[in-house]
Amino acid sequence: MPATLYALTGDALRLQQQIDEAAQDLFSDDPDVVAQATATLEGLISAEADNKQAILAKADAWCWVIDSLRARRDARKARADALRELAAADEQQADALQDRLIQALQKAIPDETSYQLPEHKITSRKVTAVDLAAEVADLPEQFQRVKTVYSADKTAIAAALKQGQQIDGCSLVERRSWSIK
Repeated sequence: MPATLYALTGDALRLQQQIDEAAQDLFSDDPDVVAQATATLEGLISAEADNKQAILAKADAWCWVIDSLRARRDARKARADALRELAAADEQQADALQDRLIQALQKAIPDETSYQLPEHKITSRKVTAVDLAAEVADLPEQFQRVKTVYSADKTAIAAALKQGQQIDGCSLVERRSWSIK
C-alpha cells in the first residue's frame, strides 16, 4: 500500500535527523568512523531524494483531488446561478399572469375585493404606503433618517503601524497565500 502524505513527511523528518546525526561523525579523528559516516550519508541522501520525489508525487495527486473538488464547486455554482435565473423568470411570469388574471376579473366583476373560484380563492387587502418621487432630495430634517456606519480603515492602520506607531489591538501580520494552478 502506498505511503500517505503524512507518513512521507514523517519519513522526511526522520531522514533529516539521521543525516544530521551521521554528518556529525564526519568530523571524527578516526578515519573508519568518517568512512562509515560517509557511506551512511550516501544511503540516507539517496533515501531522502527518493522520499522527496514520493512526497512531490503524492502532493501532485492531492492537487488533482483539490482541482477536482474546485471544478465540481464551480459547476455547482454555475448550475445554482442558472436555477436562480430560471426561478426569477418563473416568478416574473407568474406575476405577469396574476396581473392579467386580476385585470380580467376586475373588468368582469369590478367591485369585488376577493374572488372565490372552484379550486382557489383570490383575496386582496388595502395597503397605504409612501411613494417618494425620484426628484425629492431635500426632505425636511424631521422626515430624514440618518444611518452611521463605522468600520476600520485597515489601509491607514497598516501605514501607521509600518511607521512605528502603536495602536491598541492592532498589529501587522504576514501571511502566505497559496494557490494551485
